[in-house]
Amino acid sequence: MTYPLALLLVIIAVAIIVALGVYAQRLRKQVQAREQALQDVVDQARVKTLENVYIIAQALLDEQVDVMEASLRIRTLIDIIEPDWFELEPMKVFAEITLRGGHLATHQARKDLSKQERMKQDMERISLEGEYYDAALEGARWLLKQKT
Repeated sequence: MTYPLALLLVIIAVAIIVALGVYAQRLRKQVQAREQALQDVVDQARVKTLENVYIIAQALLDEQVDVMEASLRIRTLIDIIEPDWFELEPMKVFAEITLRGGHLATHQARKDLSKQERMKQDMERISLEGEYYDAALEGARWLLKQKT
């Protein structure tokens, strides 16, 4: 192999390496941009979900929604964004009431129940809500304090 040919091959190899490096850098920037866009979407979803939680908590305090419905909705939303909150004392009530009342029929399933079974479930729901009423209001107040 002659010196000029070896030099030419080295120059071509360096050019290929530089071109691949530039391409890799461009791909890396695209990945970072997509990751940032995804994080922005996740952050926006978290903010919107928390806004909904705060609205439900306020509705519970304003007696616009009953304890069972508020608990089910809050539990579902918090499970998505802050499941660790259910380990905190003020939030345990929402986990507990949904656990104990999770078998109660809702929507069409409730309509399909016999009148006696619907009445039985209503009494169970009322009893459960009464048992957890004060704790649920305390949980709602705690949630609204997290708003700041």
